[in-house]
Amino acid sequence: DLEKIENQLFVVLAGSHQIGVLNLETNLFKIYAGRGAESCVDGEALAAAFAQPSGITTNGIELFIADSETSCIRGITLGKNPQVRTICGSGELFKFGDKDGQGFEVRLQHCLGIEYSQNYLWIADTYNHKIKKVEINTGICQTIIGHQEMFSEPSGLSINGSTLYIADTNHHQIQQLDLNHLTVKTFPLDYATFR
Repeated sequence: DLEKIENQLFVVLAGSHQIGVLNLETNLFKIYAGRGAESCVDGEALAAAFAQPSGITTNGIELFIADSETSCIRGITLGKNPQVRTICGSGELFKFGDKDGQGFEVRLQHCLGIEYSQNYLWIADTYNHKIKKVEINTGICQTIIGHQEMFSEPSGLSINGSTLYIADTNHHQIQQLDLNHLTVKTFPLDYATFR
């Protein structure tokens, strides 16, 4: 996944468990966070550890990462001396589940997509087939909508105004979640144009 902030393009590097940044003016690429170990370690960005980070978004103050193999949501401050924190999730490799709550008591299962909107993080809790909402400051996570009949491994998310677009992977559909009314409708794709 990618997130552009001014002239910087932040890139999640799932395979090396790191976050990179590309300066779009100089084409210089460097590691912004993560030492390359597969783990969940907070603290100074280059000493921190991630586990297959997959999704990225920002509120302009902090980067937010869907860290899939720890089933956690992580934050990285922007600017000098960036710091990494765990916002919610177990903080352990392969310790997953499906539990709303706060901080380390939250259980997600291989979350892939993440978007920031309306002062919340919206999460594609992929293997739980749900969309969840996380409060950035408190780490409170709650299920908004979803079950396997509605979504099947939702992965990518994109926001436009109050509409959250969801890549509903195994249903081969794009779903639209109205964040104001929490209603879902399927985006009408015309498959004939692809044949």
